[in-house]
This record gives sequence, C-alpha cells and structure tokens, in this order.
Amino acid sequence: MLQKDTKDYESKLTEEEIRKNFKIVAEMKPVAFLKEKILDNYYGNTTNQLKECFNDFGKEVLTEYGTVYLSNKAAKSLSNHKFNELKAWGVGAIREVLENGKALFYKNNYKHINKNRLFMVAPVAILKGKYLGHYMMGVAVDISQTTNRVQLIELVLNKERESYGTTIGIKPTHGVEDSPSTITLLQQVIDVKNGKLTLDQVTAIGIDSK
Repeated sequence: MLQKDTKDYESKLTEEEIRKNFKIVAEMKPVAFLKEKILDNYYGNTTNQLKECFNDFGKEVLTEYGTVYLSNKAAKSLSNHKFNELKAWGVGAIREVLENGKALFYKNNYKHINKNRLFMVAPVAILKGKYLGHYMMGVAVDISQTTNRVQLIELVLNKERESYGTTIGIKPTHGVEDSPSTITLLQQVIDVKNGKLTLDQVTAIGIDSK
C-alpha cells in the first residue's frame, strides 16, 4: 500500500484487479488533449524546467491509490530517463494520468532497491505537430517509507503491434523477478484495445504476485 496514506489500497492492487485494469484503460477516452509542448528545450539537462512545471502543476497529486508527489527529485529522475521531444509533450498530461489512470503494475521491493513500484496508465491525445495522434501514457511512481514520487514517464502511439517493426512480448510473466518494461505494458494495453491480446495473456503483476 502507498506510504503516508491512511487508506488501505491493497485490495485495488491485486493481480486480479490489475488484470481488469488493462481492459478499463483500453476502453478509456483520452484524459488529456495536448496542444503544446510544456518544455521548448528538451535537450541536455531539463531538471530545472521540470521543477518549474511541477511548481505550476502543484506538487501533490491525489490518485486512486494514494497521494503522489511531483518533487524536485522527481524532476531530476524524469530528466535522467532518456527525456525527448515526445516526453516534452507528455509532461503536460502527468497530473491527468495520475488522477484518472489505472494501475497496470505494482511490485514490492522493485528490482531489490528497497522501494515499491507503481505504474499508472491512461490514454492521451496530442493535437498538433509531428506527434499528432492518440497515445497510451504511463507514469511510474517509486514508493518508499518517506514519499511516493514520480520516477519516469513513457508514451506509446496507439497503433497495432505489427507497425512497430519490433517484436513486443505478449506472454504473461510467471517469474516476476524479471519485471516487464514500461513499453511492453503500454503496448499490451494497445493490443488488448485492438483485439490482439486477451486479458489472460497480459502481464498482470500485483501486490499479491508470487
């Protein structure tokens, strides 16, 4: 369960509930319609720009699973995770994805770093420019004893898998020590949406996963 919150969110983060969330997210309408990039300069160190964005957004976001913070450390983390022009668009939808999205992944002691990892996803739309289109957007949150903060974001264009030119794994992960990538989880939602994947095939990892 998320730290620093009094409610018990564990019942919403089971493997069974997360599996259902793939279908819910696949059927959702976009939670944000993006008309501009939040960051004009997305090369090099974007930490200070992201800090300013988070100050404008408000640093505390209430999600279905508890409170998440857009802290200065979150800004540094986003900047260090292969930040690019597409993510410069996606930054504008972070709050909406957290407020309206669903958990597609929850794991205790993620990668043995003494933190838990939550991955929330919702569809967004970019309305102009070369990235015009509908996307699945994910926001990863690291959960520790002191805070729940955004760690990274990712966006995948809502297209059928064959158009990507790379093979996305679609089989469920039974040994959860090897956690699926954020890109894989986003693509699995798109595959569910397009009828290429059933809910039995998605990689549903929850708080009770063995």
